[in-house]
Amino acid sequence: MTDLVIMKDQQAVTTSLQVAEAFDKQHKDVLEAIDNKIKSAENSAHYKRMFAAGEYEDARNRTQRMYYMNRDGFAFIAFGFSGAKADAFKLKYIDAFN
Repeated sequence: MTDLVIMKDQQAVTTSLQVAEAFDKQHKDVLEAIDNKIKSAENSAHYKRMFAAGEYEDARNRTQRMYYMNRDGFAFIAFGFSGAKADAFKLKYIDAFN
């Protein structure tokens, strides 16, 4: 797995691709979770500050969409996931505050 956090435009971010890999999710499901938040009328201004559209080239040299997300966007999406890796992340997050 590549590093979860990268630097882009002098800001620490991650991508929807990296989140999908880290949590054993399909990228399309991570995109859908982000899309649903951004498209919702409630709190959409907050979501737009957390996520930025981007693109990457897949293994077949096709341009595909993805999102960059800041720390808040990452936490917001990750807390919505379930499964062993998501639970491990949530426990580490709680421990960091304690």
